[in-house]
Amino acid sequence: MKKAVIVLIMLLLCGCTLKKEKEFPNEIIKKHESLNNDSIPKYVDENPVKVSLYVDNSFGGLDKVKDEFHEPWRLKRDIAVFGAVFSEEDVIASDYFQNIWNNSAKKYENFEKYKIGWYINFTLEDGTEYERTILNPKDVEDFYDYLEIYLYDSANVPIGVWYSHLLESDINEKTVITSMKLTAGSKYTSINSPIVVKTFTYDDINDFDEKGFYRGNSQYLIKVYND
Repeated sequence: MKKAVIVLIMLLLCGCTLKKEKEFPNEIIKKHESLNNDSIPKYVDENPVKVSLYVDNSFGGLDKVKDEFHEPWRLKRDIAVFGAVFSEEDVIASDYFQNIWNNSAKKYENFEKYKIGWYINFTLEDGTEYERTILNPKDVEDFYDYLEIYLYDSANVPIGVWYSHLLESDINEKTVITSMKLTAGSKYTSINSPIVVKTFTYDDINDFDEKGFYRGNSQYLIKVYND
């Protein structure tokens, strides 16, 4: 008990921010630990993919989100659905998302080897910070009360077929997490910062550092504001 009190006092005195860093992803961390020796070559990123985040526009196409996205947050209402496309165009002409995604991806040789990952960061009023790399639905469970996140594979669904968000049981080697939906959770008013959203493409364990965070160049980051 005395030790716990001392630790609490030290945290209060130093004004430390509490950061919720999940043990994520375990398989990546374990592989890095097993490779922890001087013979590991320096990381070289040869990923050529250019990726950006898009939202639907009123013409049936997609608009690139440039740095910031502003939308009022309302209880249990969707904030936005962001799509990760292998493109840098500001506006993509009207078409089904499946066609847009695949036509953009096919510009890269062996595009199938590149997976899409996501990253989220936000801070609560009490200073608690949530920071996550997201490769599976289970990676977003512990902050659900504040921010609900739903992941979709919109590239591999037949056109015209209704589909829902991905479950852990849906994930396999062919899954591509092309889209992320943000919804205000039951305690969303406790969020005291913009929500940082990043998408990235990866193909190897070496694209992540020892803590499980992406370290390559194929990424795109925006900030989502409540207004």
